[in-house]
Amino acid sequence: MEIISFIGILAALVIIVVGSLKSLNLIILSSLAAFLVAATGGVGLISGYSTYLGGVANSIITMFPLFLGGQLLGCFLEASCMTESLANAIIKKAGTKAIVLAVFTVSWVLVFCGINVFVIIFTVYPLACAFFKVGDIPRSLIPACVLGACVSQQTLPGVTTTANVLSTEAFGVPAAAGPVTGIVMSAFLFAANGYYLHRQGQKARERGEHFVPLPGENFDVDLNKTGLPHPALVIPPIGVVLVALNVFRVPAYASLYLGAIVCILLFWGRIGGVSGTIATLNKAAKSSQSVISTCAIIGFSSIVTAVPGYNLLLSGLEKISGGNPYIFAFVAVAAIAAVSGSATGGVRFVLDSFKDTLLAMGGRPASLVRVICASSLTFDSLPHNSAVVLTLNACNVTHKEGYKHLAVTTVLNTSLATIIAIVFAMIGIQ
Repeated sequence: MEIISFIGILAALVIIVVGSLKSLNLIILSSLAAFLVAATGGVGLISGYSTYLGGVANSIITMFPLFLGGQLLGCFLEASCMTESLANAIIKKAGTKAIVLAVFTVSWVLVFCGINVFVIIFTVYPLACAFFKVGDIPRSLIPACVLGACVSQQTLPGVTTTANVLSTEAFGVPAAAGPVTGIVMSAFLFAANGYYLHRQGQKARERGEHFVPLPGENFDVDLNKTGLPHPALVIPPIGVVLVALNVFRVPAYASLYLGAIVCILLFWGRIGGVSGTIATLNKAAKSSQSVISTCAIIGFSSIVTAVPGYNLLLSGLEKISGGNPYIFAFVAVAAIAAVSGSATGGVRFVLDSFKDTLLAMGGRPASLVRVICASSLTFDSLPHNSAVVLTLNACNVTHKEGYKHLAVTTVLNTSLATIIAIVFAMIGIQ
């Protein structure tokens, strides 16, 4: 029965991968996968699907406030024009001497401020095009400038990223646990990705590649635009979030809510008063509903852990990792993130399925947190990942043109960063 159940799990994972590549919704895919696992696991279709639904519901209860908080903070910063102000200030300061690095840095700062990656894309894209046109650098580097910056920031300790919050809460450690490892990984990724992108820009010029405007595109960006808030005004809301989370140990979602409230008070006039606030609240609420798709794939872990094939899956991962809890975490998170195309899905699946196993294997909570956070940023960025697809589409870049740069910045370099975290964990550095 274990072998049949294990085959059912593998077949279900194949369904999710193939379906994702065909752009089928994860809610439908995870439901089909759950039925298949239940049918081959001997737990009954209705009973098994009920287990899956319970996992989805529990995930939504845990994650919805975090998704909503992140959307509230990001949407209010966007409505106040802080995203445009920050981007303008950094690129204006950098000038045209290091165009690729300037765009990369803008993206990093916006991610640090809690701006949603898709908001960043549409904020940075026109600025990047304007400067890439001046430097005659092909647009194929723009997606990697955005997502490469995102992964560089998301390994930091003490931030409100979903992976960091879920992992630290699961292991009962502070949000800033494993500070040395987290800072070293982030610095490595910032340097490695920044250097790679800068060098690729130089090579593109040497190869005679050019920036080619698309029909109808106009990139006359005014970096001296008046009426924008001062860039330093981003400090109060972001400072409140970080202090509340790391000093007063306020739950992450509540820290984000507080940051959003500070934005409303600070930028009341810019947001548009009552009507503007209501419109922004509605926009954030609508965007936060994406949590359902993420939780659908997370709920899949509930039925997987309830069938006999789970034991074979567990023993297989133990053999691959050689009994090392950190390698086990890396392989498990990366594999599930790759299958689901979701970093959050990989993290939550492994925490729900293997947290006790990782601790029993001798893993230290703070080290496990840093390894898991880094692992979630590796194979989640395969070509079928929604963020990859949407970023390429938004930047008018094909997979053939742009994915090679994304593969280096969001798969290869993040895997190297994870290896750093594993080595640090094994020698006792946190």
